Amino acid sequence: MFIDLDGVSHHYRSTGEGPPVVLIHGLGGSLHIWHGVADNLASHHHVVAMDLRGHGRTSRTGPLSIATWANDVAALIHALELPAVTLVGHSMGSLVAQHLAWRNPEAVDQLVLVGGISWFEPDAREGYRQRASLVESDGLDAIVDDWLPGALAPRTHAKLPQLTGLLRELFLRNDPTAYAQACRALADAPKIDREAIGQPTLLLVGDHDRSTPIAMSEELQSEIPVSRVQVIPTASHWAPLEQPDAIGAAVLQFLT
Repeated sequence: MFIDLDGVSHHYRSTGEGPPVVLIHGLGGSLHIWHGVADNLASHHHVVAMDLRGHGRTSRTGPLSIATWANDVAALIHALELPAVTLVGHSMGSLVAQHLAWRNPEAVDQLVLVGGISWFEPDAREGYRQRASLVESDGLDAIVDDWLPGALAPRTHAKLPQLTGLLRELFLRNDPTAYAQACRALADAPKIDREAIGQPTLLLVGDHDRSTPIAMSEELQSEIPVSRVQVIPTASHWAPLEQPDAIGAAVLQFLT
């Protein structure tokens, strides 16, 4: 489905009935990374997933930033006339979710951060800027084979090689210019006052996640007042693709 939000065409998927859950993907992803998780949640909840601006089938119009994406999610919540939602964000989407929960607390009841981002050291920020420049000059093919091995757990690569191939295809379908802009938006992510996040928060992280390791979720737990960490076995950074049943069960238990 498509909806116009402030002059920008956004692609989204809506399924199920019940208390609303909104799913936000990360850098280079799309709403389809949540397909298995959404199916798990839809038996008890109204589940909405959207392609962030510059990703998937949503327009690339306008600037890309954490604040812009958060405003887009808030606009979708408002347009669909949803009551306060459970907001689930993956990776870069976890920053979008945190920003929205902080700036628009009336729109968010609970928060779930999957592979949540707390902070970046200066060298990590510079790494995203360098990645952006490389993609602009040489395209996404220049980085995909270095990026892909760490995106999924070793067991996933060995047991589900088809998932490796599909994730590679998803990544390469990104618009290089938009992906580079998103990398810079991530590098320039604003500081969030996490002590002001009052929503109960579940922090899910894969046991093989090297991009946002368990220590980063523990850092988030130390800053967000009402929060806890749960480790997802046999999963790396793209845990929503690797372990949708485990993530769905964890979210349902959290919301019960």
